[in-house]
Amino acid sequence: MNNDKKVYLRIIYFILLFLMIRGGNIYYGTPMKSYSYIIFLLIYLYYYLFDILNFTDEYGRWTPWVRSSAVNIVISVMLWSFSKSYLVFFKFFLLWVGSNLLRMVMVKVYRKDGTYRGLYIGKAEDYITVNKGFAERNFGQLEYISIDKVKSFKEVEELLRERNLDLISVEEEFMRKYEVEFLKLKIKGYKVYCEWQLMQEIERKIYVEKIKEKWFLYSEGFEILHNTFQKNLKKIFDISMATIIGILTLPVMGLTFLIVKLDGGPALFRQKRVGLRGEEFEIIKFRSMSVDAEKHGAQWAQKNDSRITKVGKFIRKTRIDELPQLWNVVRGEMSFVGPRPERLVFIEKLEKEIPFYDVRHSIKPGLTGWAQVMYPYGSSVEDALHKLEYDLYYLKHQNFMFDLMVFFKTIKVVLSRRGV
Repeated sequence: MNNDKKVYLRIIYFILLFLMIRGGNIYYGTPMKSYSYIIFLLIYLYYYLFDILNFTDEYGRWTPWVRSSAVNIVISVMLWSFSKSYLVFFKFFLLWVGSNLLRMVMVKVYRKDGTYRGLYIGKAEDYITVNKGFAERNFGQLEYISIDKVKSFKEVEELLRERNLDLISVEEEFMRKYEVEFLKLKIKGYKVYCEWQLMQEIERKIYVEKIKEKWFLYSEGFEILHNTFQKNLKKIFDISMATIIGILTLPVMGLTFLIVKLDGGPALFRQKRVGLRGEEFEIIKFRSMSVDAEKHGAQWAQKNDSRITKVGKFIRKTRIDELPQLWNVVRGEMSFVGPRPERLVFIEKLEKEIPFYDVRHSIKPGLTGWAQVMYPYGSSVEDALHKLEYDLYYLKHQNFMFDLMVFFKTIKVVLSRRGV
């Protein structure tokens, strides 16, 4: 299995990283002293604990660069405080670059044939869909066996063993039939999925119509709902990002305020939205629609909506209209990343038609979010359902690195001017 391959690569990485640090010290005329070995071990321990050595790049190829930069900055600052030598910064910069380039080589080796070698048992048409996503995410190789050709669970075990596979995906009915047997496979270290669970991991969303209440009870994740450390880390991230971006975009906001004001009507738009625990708060945006946009009542914005002004089209596509909500983040009413806040009039309708829609109110709404960067602007119940699928995935997997990934994807969306 790939676990053995991962162990060997970690040992090789450990040796090469050690030689890199030792060679660098000798080159600069400062052979490694006893404290240098301790620092090396701390770096390796950090890489191991923060999953940099899993070689799967699950959260993106650049995430390990961000994670490893933190420890190099901290250690270089600590050493500089003792040595007062700027050479320390340069050496640790080279270490950061070198160790990550070395890791990228290891990732290439580890994922040469993909991360997993799997087996799909089901219908041919379903396999085509699953295998396409499996390949797009570079998960590895996914072999296929028709559900009609499998007569017993013993045949499944033999296929896994003979073909040296480490992942299996089957139709939900087949899994229910052999539930105990599949549990034993999972305990042995195999990755076991029913078809929609695998698609959930591939597409990084939760299939709302497939889950029941007990799914929330037995599922791992949802750390943000009860982990104090994660909550505090998210607060620090929110305040820091809102303050930095607010300062950097102050000239843009000032210019936008004047342009919207000159276009006629108020520059700022205030509206009640539903936030944490279903409580309402008032968001602030730059006005992008005509003053009488809702004279006929509340309605979703549509593509090519005639109510959107000429200036509004630009600021909506570039997300400039959302910038005043940085104040909502500073006030603690919103997070930087989270489900987008919706209006009560729409929520009352959506909660009746979409199961588990109220779960998204378990955390603060966000200025941007996983659903916003993964799904186009929505204007229907069906769109709201698909966005909820991404919001629930975010709730399940939220952590600091996930928030960073959403942040960088948001920048990509803004630069590509995707919007309504």
